[in-house]
Amino acid sequence: MNKILPFLILISFTVSCGNSDREQQLKEREKALQIRIDSFAAKENDYKALLRMKDSIAVLDSIKKLTDSINLTAVKPWADSLAGKWSGRIICTESNCTDYVIGDQRVNTWDFANDTLKLYANLLNNKNEIVRTYDAAFKGNDIILSHITDPSVAKNVQIRTILNNIQKDKLTGTYTIVKENDCIAKFSIELTRPSNRTK
Repeated sequence: MNKILPFLILISFTVSCGNSDREQQLKEREKALQIRIDSFAAKENDYKALLRMKDSIAVLDSIKKLTDSINLTAVKPWADSLAGKWSGRIICTESNCTDYVIGDQRVNTWDFANDTLKLYANLLNNKNEIVRTYDAAFKGNDIILSHITDPSVAKNVQIRTILNNIQKDKLTGTYTIVKENDCIAKFSIELTRPSNRTK
C-alpha cells in the first residue's frame, strides 16, 4: 500500500502536468487564432475601405464626365449683334400652295435667344406672344432656322429659314414652307433692328 501511494501521486502529478501543458498549448493556439482573426478582420476593413474609395472615385469620374459633356454641349450664346428682337418682313416669291400667293407679305417680330443647350428664335405676334419657336444653328456664315410641326398634328409642316446675308442691323435670306402634300411656298425674308431695340 505504501508503494502504491507514491505511484498514484506520481501519476496524478504527471497527468496534471500534462493537462497544464495542454491547457497552455490550447491557450497559445487560441491566442494565435485570435491574432489571425483580428488580422483578417483588419484586412477585410482595409478591403472595404478600398472598395468605398474606388466607388467614390468612380462617382467623381462619372460626375466629371457628365460635367465635361454638358460643357461640350453647352452652346455659345448669340453674339450681341444678333441676340434680341428683330422686325421681320416676308414676301412670297414662289408658291404652288393655295394658302400663299406670290406677292403676299407678312410682318412680324423675331426674338433670337438661347438656353444652355441650344440657340433658337421665337416668332412673336403683335401682342408679343410666341407663335412658333425655331431651332437655330450656324452653317458656315449662314444662320439656319428650322421648325417642324409635332407629328401628332394632322398636317405636317416644315419651315426653314436661311439667313445668308448678315449685316450689322439687317439680316436677309429665304423662308421656305413645305406642307405635307408637297405644297411649297418660298419667301424672301428681311429682318431689321427695331428703332427702340430691346433684347
